[in-house]
Amino acid sequence: MWQLPETFSWRYHVLFPAYAHLPPRWGQQLAAWQSQWCRQQRPQEEACIRAQIQHVWPETQPELLKRWLKDYYRMVEQEALDTWYLRHQSIEQLVDLQGFEAVAAARQQGQRILLTSGHFGRFWLAGPAMRAAGFTTGTITRDGGQTNSHGLPLAEYHYRLMKLQRLQQVLGGPFLVEGTDIRPFYRALDDHLIALIFDVPYTKAHKSCVTVEFMGGTIGLPAGIYRIAKKAKAVIAPFYMRDRGDGRVSAEFSALLNPSDYDETTLLSLLAHQLEQRILESPGHWWLWPALPLLRSNNNNDSANH
Repeated sequence: MWQLPETFSWRYHVLFPAYAHLPPRWGQQLAAWQSQWCRQQRPQEEACIRAQIQHVWPETQPELLKRWLKDYYRMVEQEALDTWYLRHQSIEQLVDLQGFEAVAAARQQGQRILLTSGHFGRFWLAGPAMRAAGFTTGTITRDGGQTNSHGLPLAEYHYRLMKLQRLQQVLGGPFLVEGTDIRPFYRALDDHLIALIFDVPYTKAHKSCVTVEFMGGTIGLPAGIYRIAKKAKAVIAPFYMRDRGDGRVSAEFSALLNPSDYDETTLLSLLAHQLEQRILESPGHWWLWPALPLLRSNNNNDSANH
């Protein structure tokens, strides 16, 4: 009996490529409808997200929780569709930049800049918008290695490789894989904006984690962004995504942070507070609800105290 190859996915090989040729308003609506089918295929994941939200906010009304879960899966599908939109749609139809003027002015004066955000909303779209404004961006990623070290389904693994390749082409800066030599990273700060996501969970104790207050408890956050910025004499530019509806988003930039004005715990606490405020506004747009127990785990917190 003929079978589809393991690398095949209806989402990645048929549906998203078709949606990408439609106006974003229509394509993103189709992705939103599709998200409800995808949600039904992931009952364990949904139960985990539901449990974490209820743990943080025990009094959440069922209808509100249902809406947040719907928002979450809609975001996931729309973010995946963005990968195809990078080739088929004008970036101005998808995303705009708010408060980016300070970043642009600092960069034009030769200031090194580290961009940072949380796993919140369709955050990858900020990079193409900055490229359209004349600024190339690089990053460090966990994906992109030559082996499927995370044990992903083959279709998902190949999709992520393709996504990173397209993003690197569009963003124009270097993409380094976590765990490899980061010396090129420091040199790249002279020519590119470099982005690091700060709410990164680790499955094992991580020597650079610090403990900060977050969502009614504490989490461990890696202090690498602070240490790199201080060593590189770079400032940190936080940004967070806002869903505007109709498939559009905005990347909203906060004030630039000079690491020399903070210790690492204070700066990471400030970033965690900024992210928490965004989550309070749109709980369904935070990707890491399933990883909240890991962020809170003693693996992270213990490492912060050594």
